Amino acid sequence: MALIVFAQLLAAMAEPSLLCVNCARPPPAHRRTWSRCTVCVERNLPSTYYCGQECMNAHWPKHKVYHKEQKRRAEQVREGTGQEVERKRVEADARYAERTGDEYDKRFADAAALTAEGDQYAAAKAYRKIIKEWPDRPDCYYNLAVVLQRSNHLAEAAPMCLKAMELFEERTEPWAKAASAAFDVFKHPVCREVPRPDWWDDEALMALSARVVAVAPGKTQACSMRAQVLSGDDRLPWNVGPRKAAEVKEAATWYRRAAKVTGVPADKLIYEGLASRCDKIADPLLAKEEVEAAKARAAAKAEEAEALKVAEAKAAAAAEELLAEEEKEKQHTSTKVGEAKRGKGKKGQGKR
Repeated sequence: MALIVFAQLLAAMAEPSLLCVNCARPPPAHRRTWSRCTVCVERNLPSTYYCGQECMNAHWPKHKVYHKEQKRRAEQVREGTGQEVERKRVEADARYAERTGDEYDKRFADAAALTAEGDQYAAAKAYRKIIKEWPDRPDCYYNLAVVLQRSNHLAEAAPMCLKAMELFEERTEPWAKAASAAFDVFKHPVCREVPRPDWWDDEALMALSARVVAVAPGKTQACSMRAQVLSGDDRLPWNVGPRKAAEVKEAATWYRRAAKVTGVPADKLIYEGLASRCDKIADPLLAKEEVEAAKARAAAKAEEAEALKVAEAKAAAAAEELLAEEEKEKQHTSTKVGEAKRGKGKKGQGKR
C-alpha cells in the first residue's frame, strides 16, 4: 500500500501544481492553467498559480516572504563560490555530452545550463520532460529536486529526492547527496502532510546520517544533516530521543565541517553559530561527566586499594598459619624421631 501511495504521489508531483495556491481550485476545462505570479515569471521561477486577483492579494503576504528569501539566497550564491562551482560543472556536462553524442547527455547538459543561468522555471520543465523519456535515470530526479528546493516548492521536491535515493547506488556520494537533500526537504513544515519515508524516526536517522557522512564528508548538506540529527534539537520534526553530551559535541564538529566546506558566507556564519551553541550545551555536561568519572575512578581505586589491603592481610595471616603448622609438624616429627632413638637404645641393652 505504501508503495502505491508513493507511486501516486510521484505521478502527481511530476508536473507542477495547476491548482490555485490560495484556494486550491483547479483551472476550468477551457484553460490549462490559472495565471502565474508575475514576479515568478519575471524571475524565471517554477510557477505559482492564482485563480484571480482576490486570491493573489490574500496570499501575497506569504508569497512575498518566499520571494524575499529567493532574493537573499541568490545574493548569497553570488557572494560565495557556489556560482563558479556550478558554472564549471555545467561546462563539464556540456563537454561530456559533446564527447558522447548521447541525446540524454545533451538534454541533461542543456537543463543544467538553464539552472546555472537562473531560469529555474525552464530548468524544471526540461528535467520533467527528460524524466518522461528516461524514467530510470536518477540524476534528473535529483537535479529537479534541487531546482524545486531552491524555488521553495518543497512538497514537489520531496518525492524527487526519494526517487533519486532509490535509483542511485546506495552508499555512493550521489546517493548521500540525495539522502541529505531529502532530509532537508522533509524537515520543513510545508512537507508535514507529505508521506514520510520509512527512515523518518530517530534511530533510523541516526544510522542514515552516519552512512551519509561516511561517503560524503565534504558535502555541506551531508555534514549539516549529521549535525542536526546528533544535536537532538527538540524543534526537529520527529520524536527526538535523548542525546549524550558526546553526541552533541560531535554535532558541533559536523557543524564546523559544514561551515568549512560551504561556499556561502552567510551559511558559514550560521553553521559556526550552531557549532558554538552545541559546544555551550555539551561542554558543561562533558565537564560534569568528567568530574563524575574522576570520582568513580577514585572510588574504584580506593576500593581496589582496600581490597588489596584485605587480600594482603588474609595472605599474611594464611602464611603465618601455614608457617605455624609447618613448625608444629616439624616439632611433632622431631619428637617422634627422639622417641624412636630412645626405644632402640633400650632394646639393645636387654640383649646383653
